[in-house]
Amino acid sequence: MMKITIRSFLLCMLTIQAFGQDLTQVIRGQVIDATSKTPLPFATVMVTSVDTPLGVVSDENGKFRIENIPVGRHDLKISLMGFETSFENNLMLTSAKELVLTISLKESVTEMDEVVIKATNGNGEPLNEMVSVSGHSFTVEQTERLAVFDDPARLVASYAGVTTGSLDENGVVIRGNAPKGVLWRLEGVEIPNPNHFGGLSSFGGGAISALSGLMLGDSDFLTGAFPAEYGNAMSGVFDMQFRNGNNETHEHAVQLGVMGLDISSEGPFSKKNNASYLFNYRYSTLALLKPLLPVENSVPTYQDLSFKINVPTKKAGVFSLWGLGLIDDINAQAFQDTTKWESKYDRNNELGTFRTGVIGLTHNYSFSNKTFLKTSVVGSQEYKRYESEELDFNLTPYPSSDMYVENNKWTVSSVLQHKFSASHFNRTGVIFNQLDYHSKLRFDPDFKDPLFDYVDESSDINTVQFFTQSQFDLTSQLKLSVGIHSQYVNFNNELTFEPRGSLKYQMNPMHSLGVAYGKHSKVEPLPLYFSKVEENGVISQPNTSLPLSKAHHFVVSYGWQLNDKLRLDIEPYMQFLYDIPVTPDSSYSAINIDAQWLYEDRLVGTGTGKNYGVDITLSRSLSDGYYYMFTSSIFDSKYKGGDGIERNTRYNRGFVINAIYGKEWVMGKNNNKILGLSGRFNFIGGKYATPVNVEESIDEQDIVYDESNIYSIKQDPNYRLDISFYWKINKKKHSGTWKFQLLNALGSMDQYGYLYNYKTDQIEKDQAQVIIPSIAYKVEF
Repeated sequence: MMKITIRSFLLCMLTIQAFGQDLTQVIRGQVIDATSKTPLPFATVMVTSVDTPLGVVSDENGKFRIENIPVGRHDLKISLMGFETSFENNLMLTSAKELVLTISLKESVTEMDEVVIKATNGNGEPLNEMVSVSGHSFTVEQTERLAVFDDPARLVASYAGVTTGSLDENGVVIRGNAPKGVLWRLEGVEIPNPNHFGGLSSFGGGAISALSGLMLGDSDFLTGAFPAEYGNAMSGVFDMQFRNGNNETHEHAVQLGVMGLDISSEGPFSKKNNASYLFNYRYSTLALLKPLLPVENSVPTYQDLSFKINVPTKKAGVFSLWGLGLIDDINAQAFQDTTKWESKYDRNNELGTFRTGVIGLTHNYSFSNKTFLKTSVVGSQEYKRYESEELDFNLTPYPSSDMYVENNKWTVSSVLQHKFSASHFNRTGVIFNQLDYHSKLRFDPDFKDPLFDYVDESSDINTVQFFTQSQFDLTSQLKLSVGIHSQYVNFNNELTFEPRGSLKYQMNPMHSLGVAYGKHSKVEPLPLYFSKVEENGVISQPNTSLPLSKAHHFVVSYGWQLNDKLRLDIEPYMQFLYDIPVTPDSSYSAINIDAQWLYEDRLVGTGTGKNYGVDITLSRSLSDGYYYMFTSSIFDSKYKGGDGIERNTRYNRGFVINAIYGKEWVMGKNNNKILGLSGRFNFIGGKYATPVNVEESIDEQDIVYDESNIYSIKQDPNYRLDISFYWKINKKKHSGTWKFQLLNALGSMDQYGYLYNYKTDQIEKDQAQVIIPSIAYKVEF
């Protein structure tokens, strides 16, 4: 009774109604313990961005609700005696949607004092508290504000040490590593590549993300030496979450733009049990327009669906059913007039269908205020069917490739988190994957030759991952994290042991030092292991016994909080890669794989590589209507193939510089309108290319590269300017947003290699000027 009386008194003292505002909205949610996920009652939640602070105290279930908050951007301060104070900054509040938050507080090592001030959204610190270095958090609002097409992969290309392979795809190259080394996680579980047309231009990337910004919650992106819970990754991690739908009010959104038509809805199933739903469906605009286009204008089409159903119970924990599905189609036709042929692209017919589906059931259960268990059962499928044929000059078609891949996977994951004390908690888990792998890959060895079955495989592939990691707050300023990850793969019977650890020292509120080490391993693309090799007339599969590719990561970090808005981060790093598949006595190495489906040689796991450099970031969080970020990376990336000669990798660009600036203007009588402008300028070192054997290329009328001098030519640096404008209007019952984005506004050329021109009988650069505009309108109601 006394607790309720005190809470009611504090509630009355802190809550101040904002009279006189026509357009207001609600911020509500729950405050929980970061470790045990149990509710935290009596936490103070303050809106600090209004003239007269608004605030409440969370109830006995950790829930809070603040009403009559003016629309616009707001900052929250969340505090509770014995816990570290947390800040949620730059939250966008619109008239159409309540802002529902789950706020995690970490118990303070010093009982009575709030020792550490953690700004979760202000400076991009990772949400995973075990990440001490090379980690960033990103919000959906940042993705919409900064990234072209609201794509998380294009957003993180602004971070230090990260680049994309080319302008028309979103595969991320992290510190000189191929996109195939990235781990994609959703709701804490590894999922297949969630990008449309994934695997066509790069393993690990695609054309555009299938994860809608209307679905995503706050997420993490890691670039090296990550904690023990992340396995089967060599370069980086996308650790993404779906947010929960509004469990009190039905809310909807419709967006129509160049990239597609989005329809989203969320709301309660029943207000009695707090269950909610959230879904988004997108259909590509090109597919809508396809019936109106001439037949020769073949265009790729796509659609995707994502959803989450969240069901809390009184005693059995919280259940959530979630899923993602995407369908892509390609139907490209060759020119029927041979006089129009300039390159091999003009004489190819392509037909492809790609499907990816994921569905998961997750159960969260708190045994006490110290122990939390998360268990997930996830099923996924990848289906790829692609055929191509090449016409001769008599328009006779000859098959050039026939690809069929179907992967059906089941994953069971269980993670137990226990808080032994305020200064020590542990996270331990086991992950079992069972994959039914079916693949038939047929290619023509030479033009007009019959297709050869390079892969024809149906296998059951099982992997088991185990990890445990503990974090110790040795003092209020010194944090130690140590753990181990282990992975077993049945097709080569390999068991790995991968130690991980980090140490972070908060010297004072302004300066911090960190150091981290991790051993990491990764299964290469499966066609590499199951390819057929013909030697002396005998066909075999010699590559199934190859070891997993591995790497040692070392990172040192220095952080300087120059003031409450401006931060400088410097991270030197080194990576040593080994057990990389290579071809004996050859320059070939799997370290350079981009989107290679064809393997025809015996491989051995003796290749090595090294990446080292320094990443520098100066960032100002959004305040007073503007923000900026400057990032610079200087790095070197080398490898040794089967011949033991050290060479540049295909990703060794040497340097990358990004400059981002954004500005917002608040307008209208009730500050109900926002005009925003943001831009990113990117300057990046040129790719390393392989020279062309001109004589053989002219004889073959096709490009023949000089593989003995692979990646020996440095191309010119690239530059790019991306810009974005948005205009947001809040009305009484709805809000609308116009958005215009332009990728590569300056028209920079991107080079992919070389091609043979049939008209001129000359070797030319295979390059394109890819300028991609996007205009969209979104209404929320």
